[in-house]
Amino acid sequence: MGSDVFFDRLFECSRKVTPYLEGKISAVPTNASHQCILHIDHPCSDNIHDLYSRLQVAHPEAGSAYWLTRTWDLVCWQPVYLAFISIYQLGGLPNLTRIAQYVQPKFVSGFQFESEQYVRGTETELIRIAGLQLQTLSTFFRQEMSHWTRIRPGFTNHLLADSLLGCLVKVSQWTSSFSDDDLLQQAEHWLEACSLPVKLANRLSIDEQSDQLVLVRTSCCLVYKCYGRDLCANCPRQTGK
Repeated sequence: MGSDVFFDRLFECSRKVTPYLEGKISAVPTNASHQCILHIDHPCSDNIHDLYSRLQVAHPEAGSAYWLTRTWDLVCWQPVYLAFISIYQLGGLPNLTRIAQYVQPKFVSGFQFESEQYVRGTETELIRIAGLQLQTLSTFFRQEMSHWTRIRPGFTNHLLADSLLGCLVKVSQWTSSFSDDDLLQQAEHWLEACSLPVKLANRLSIDEQSDQLVLVRTSCCLVYKCYGRDLCANCPRQTGK
């Protein structure tokens, strides 16, 4: 598959997953930090803090733990989604560390890559590469946020694990080519690639009624602290989980 075809298909598949995942190929502006763009080559501490502050204004009742959790999830969700879409739908992987993301009011949506470079390989090979790249991004975002808040690796690692396993649940809905055992093995590959405890794969199970893969998160997103919101269905705070 040519690189232009790969990225055309990547952008198409991404939009089908969610219209918020809109991508393009374009050079990152030299003043990216002033255009609300998150990119590893540009300081973005202020941009992320602005996002946090908007969430604080929008949901003052929710508290700092929610604002921080939501902020982290927002800056990380697109690279994680793209990793899974690229590998399981296209059999390739762009360099996720070169992603540029757009900070919207109270959200992060839209992305671009500087070039049409990507790699092909087996799922296992690509997961290993994606894991290293996601760790690089996580470290960068955590360092940027540490300029204005305390954000521990243990906290972000649990959120990353939940994001990975949540995307694997979506993969099980995209395709029927994986058995239950295959999916659990894939979960272990992802966790190992991201230097996360492999035992967290046990948070996945097969629902007896629907016969579908389901996840009970290891962390709570705290959205229930916002007015009018309830616990998520996969929240560990749900009774018996």
